[in-house]
Amino acid sequence: MWLCIMILLVGYWTVKWFLEGLKVENYGEKYILITGCDIGFGNLLAKRLDGLGFHVIAACLKQDAADELKKASSERLKTLKLDVTSEDDIKSALTKVKSILPPNKGLWAVVNNAGIGGAIGPIACLTRRDYTDTLAVNLFGVIDVTKMFLPLIRKERGRVVNIASMLGRIALIPTPYCVSKYGVEAFSDSLRRELYHQGIKVSILEPGYFNTEILNPKKLYERFLDSFNKGDPEFREYYGQEFIDQTKTFFDKLPETSSNNLFQVIDAYEHAITARYPKHRYIVGNDAKYFFRLLWTIPEWMSDFIICLSSPRPQGSR
Repeated sequence: MWLCIMILLVGYWTVKWFLEGLKVENYGEKYILITGCDIGFGNLLAKRLDGLGFHVIAACLKQDAADELKKASSERLKTLKLDVTSEDDIKSALTKVKSILPPNKGLWAVVNNAGIGGAIGPIACLTRRDYTDTLAVNLFGVIDVTKMFLPLIRKERGRVVNIASMLGRIALIPTPYCVSKYGVEAFSDSLRRELYHQGIKVSILEPGYFNTEILNPKKLYERFLDSFNKGDPEFREYYGQEFIDQTKTFFDKLPETSSNNLFQVIDAYEHAITARYPKHRYIVGNDAKYFFRLLWTIPEWMSDFIICLSSPRPQGSR
């Protein structure tokens, strides 16, 4: 019996490994749109795919970032300016993309990479605007871009690749960011099932902590103080200075506990775009694969206890 189980398991993993290694062909005939290419993952991915021979259309928020990316890439790579929170910008981007594509050609992939960290602070001091600003980029931007470009993806029976986060599976801080990433997870799952019979594949990336600009300790602390100081005097007195100091210490330690290997994320993106059978989810980074996966697997009372062991505690709760 145990021998049969072992044979089945080995057979399963062998077939899985083989299928995941199969690649699509003719990279040079495929067009890919990537949002959020100013810096970070999007910028690195645009350069990676350009180097592989794809026709990359890199969308940047700022024109100077687009110009710099173009200088560092081949003539195949095209850039456009895009604010994913603007419906007019998305419509203009669609018009430009259509002008770039050859006749009767569509997009092989749309990569929704654009995102922001958003406001940080205790829920009591966060405003509705803090949530809507973050959702506008991280969730509604993903939805609007996907919806607008879906007919072009359908032409190629291509794929949509959305970046979520391990914070879309286990909520920590910042709350608006977590809410937006949970939304990306739900939208992507619904989209994948809706497009199942249309030959369009949908993948989600769930990175752990990586040392990108979004985790800059100084900027995190500035955003935290900005939110914290909006709280009323009673709120600030209850939380106290020690809570602020502990939060700053947590931010300062993030670079030590976060990965510097950004190419783990780029490798996952590349597989989602080039694999014949891409994964539904890519859990990226050792922290996401082991620690955070454990947290969202064990009973919630246990994960709550583990998380709150090291969380800053309000002075008034002692």
